Amino acid sequence: MRRLSIVLLVLFVFGSSAWGWWPRGHGILTRAAVQTLPADAPAFLRAGGGMVAHAAVDPDVAKNRGTLHLEKAGHPVHYFNMELFEAGDLPASRYAFGRLCAELGKRPEQVGLLPYVTAEYTEQLALAFAEFRKWPESPFIQNKCLIYAGYVAHFAQEVCQPLNLTIHWNGRVVDGKSSRTRIHEKIDGLLQNLDLKPEEIAEGLAAAPVDSLMTGIVAQMHRSFGEVESALSMEQYLVPKDVDWKNEPAVRAFAEKHAREAARFTVSLYLTAWKMSEKIRLPGWIDRGEMDHFGAQKK
Repeated sequence: MRRLSIVLLVLFVFGSSAWGWWPRGHGILTRAAVQTLPADAPAFLRAGGGMVAHAAVDPDVAKNRGTLHLEKAGHPVHYFNMELFEAGDLPASRYAFGRLCAELGKRPEQVGLLPYVTAEYTEQLALAFAEFRKWPESPFIQNKCLIYAGYVAHFAQEVCQPLNLTIHWNGRVVDGKSSRTRIHEKIDGLLQNLDLKPEEIAEGLAAAPVDSLMTGIVAQMHRSFGEVESALSMEQYLVPKDVDWKNEPAVRAFAEKHAREAARFTVSLYLTAWKMSEKIRLPGWIDRGEMDHFGAQKK
């Protein structure tokens, strides 16, 4: 019984199962990101905000007990506990990261896998963009790009939620015990509860591709981690039941600041993937025109 209690405590303190920015929040941020894309971005992507926003919710839908394997695999990709692992030069793959965690006496799911899934989906989008460059008329490739762009958006926005990067995700942890204020879910709900508009978030926003994908992701993680205390300070407004937090300027300022940063970083990863796609060489055996038969009937 004692061993079971310790296991449950570790899972509670170090494992985050909260929803990221709540469903409408991811949709708001993703639509803002698509609206921020420059004029020279692919036209289908700039016109596809609805589909991209739809797909951006899918990683949270995957947290479903009816799909046991998917649910268990999916939880650790939504967080990274910075206090448990110095996120500097991360190993090149999630598998190498797992081996390093073992050497350090930690479990990958205890620390989290957020930077890896963010990089992986950005590269998946880059591959899809490379196919688009070669077969720009293919509706299948365009649809695929929109779906992957939604996944990139989801995890880019998770990186920008400060409480996804700390053991204090559900309230401050003292002597191994969390205060359990549920501050994470309260902040996750801010964007939709304040009814922030995508066009307001996108106004005047500018983004640029990063020079190195994982380096850029880790740098953003450090910026977000630097906002943990600011996030925890929202407890004074969001936790007490007698506070009208919707009329607190500090709450709206916090929400708007992090919404704009999340949208900006999402666009940054889109531009990074587009830039990467210029140099990707597709294998010679693939011919989407012949394989997909778009625009022509196979004889």
